[in-house]
Amino acid sequence: MTMQSDSAPAADRRLILLLAGMAGLGEFAATAWLPALPAVANDLGVGLGTVQATVTAGLVAFALANPILGPLSDRIGRRRVLVPGFAAYLVGCVIAMAAPSAIWLILARILQAVGACAGLVVGRAIARDRHDGAALTRIMALITLVFSVAPVAAPLIGGLLTDGVGWRAIFLVAFVYAALLLPLLHRLPETRPSGTAATPITALPRSYAGMLREPGIGTALAGSALLLAALFVFLVGAPAIFVQGLGLGASVVGTFPLLTMGGFVIGTVLAARLADRMRPRGLMRVGAGIAVAGTLAMLTLPVAPLPTLAAMAIFDLGLGLVLPVVGSTVMTAFSSRAGLASGLIGLVQITGGALGAGLVPAVGGPAELAVPALMSGLAGVACLCFLARDAGGSR
Repeated sequence: MTMQSDSAPAADRRLILLLAGMAGLGEFAATAWLPALPAVANDLGVGLGTVQATVTAGLVAFALANPILGPLSDRIGRRRVLVPGFAAYLVGCVIAMAAPSAIWLILARILQAVGACAGLVVGRAIARDRHDGAALTRIMALITLVFSVAPVAAPLIGGLLTDGVGWRAIFLVAFVYAALLLPLLHRLPETRPSGTAATPITALPRSYAGMLREPGIGTALAGSALLLAALFVFLVGAPAIFVQGLGLGASVVGTFPLLTMGGFVIGTVLAARLADRMRPRGLMRVGAGIAVAGTLAMLTLPVAPLPTLAAMAIFDLGLGLVLPVVGSTVMTAFSSRAGLASGLIGLVQITGGALGAGLVPAVGGPAELAVPALMSGLAGVACLCFLARDAGGSR
């Protein structure tokens, strides 16, 4: 298939929007009910840490599905992975709506995570099927920008539903969201090039290890994973800070990502605009530095909604600048194995998110101190990764 390096035609733009919508499935399911975690714990009669563990379980399942689904799409085609993924997601929504215990919620989140993973990992592979170079960076930024609407809107919707109807309605909305994409999925063309290399399952560990040893790949992925770990520290810890600590309602807390994700949107726009003007390594370093500045501001400012959210917006700006560049760098380095490369990105980055989600209940202590301290440490190490000599390769 011929790659396109300039503006995509209208049909291709619609395809990109569909891929972004599918990628948003995971973001919606993972973030819509974060403001509802205390309510879920009270309803099921379990501790907040137990409910937080369902977030970690979903992230772990998402991470483990990446290295399987990505190479599988290289072998059998993109559509043949996407369709069963949608089915798993829808079944997970139904189980979550009726879950009588935290165990059932964990099962539901695993199914949702695996299904959502198919949309994200295959979406990156399809983007690489059609684009390369700076154009790929712009496409990755566009996809990142579009599906960033999900984590902005999802907590707001989740908080309103929790306060007004109950937390189970969140998964009904998630089900409807996925169902609305089914007609578009039916029209999705197969984009896998005929010469795509298929990696046997038994060879995956060796293949991924070799890819991580390539100059610039391991450090770039590690840095992005640590920044995502810092993000999930905030996402999981925020209800404890604002709901339990400051006594704010779940619907109020649900509006907070709307205020902070503006920084993320600006970061992705900058990544697209600067793709032709700066080397990937420079963009990664600038983004990581901005993210560190945001965490340090959160650590030093008073514990109150306005200063905390302002600091988080700065962090999100840096994150939005880094993620599309890292994704484009890795996908470009392994052009003949797009599914495999996409799986590697998801495996490493979502493992970072799971690490961050698991650190909050593991560390304990006052959330208003633990959350910014953990974020600063993780972002600082991420910055060191990007400062490594080979981060981003020689470009």
